[in-house]
Amino acid sequence: MAYRPHITDAPQVFSDEEIINLMPKNFAFIAKLIGVEASLNLIHAYGGTCIFVPNKHALKINHDITHIIGLGSLKQLSEQLGGANIEIPMGTPITIAMRNKAVRDYAQKEKNKPKLARHFGLTLRSIRTILSATEKRPNNEDRNYDLFAN
Repeated sequence: MAYRPHITDAPQVFSDEEIINLMPKNFAFIAKLIGVEASLNLIHAYGGTCIFVPNKHALKINHDITHIIGLGSLKQLSEQLGGANIEIPMGTPITIAMRNKAVRDYAQKEKNKPKLARHFGLTLRSIRTILSATEKRPNNEDRNYDLFAN
């Protein structure tokens, strides 16, 4: 059976800042607001869909989102985005980065690329690409920010 990373295991592999940099810009704001762990739980539960964030005065302990991120995080979310729909990403860049890191780590022990390919459920070409590529992660920072610094 091939190795498949789980989205909620990302904090064990990457730092919070690295995880936020792997998220889309519109969801990175939410991750900074409610925390990485709560945002990963949202991705796990609602990835690929939109959810409605209730207004601050309409919060209930029995709300579906409360069971996933907690009441405190839902209060923070509703203060900023109450009454709006938010789109939850699938988290694919995070799981791919986790898988690629696992491939690189496992390649230190196992030099046989066909065995690596079978272990991870990938093609030989994918294994070669992962091992030959330098690890570069997308960065959510604006490249023109330093133009206006002072």
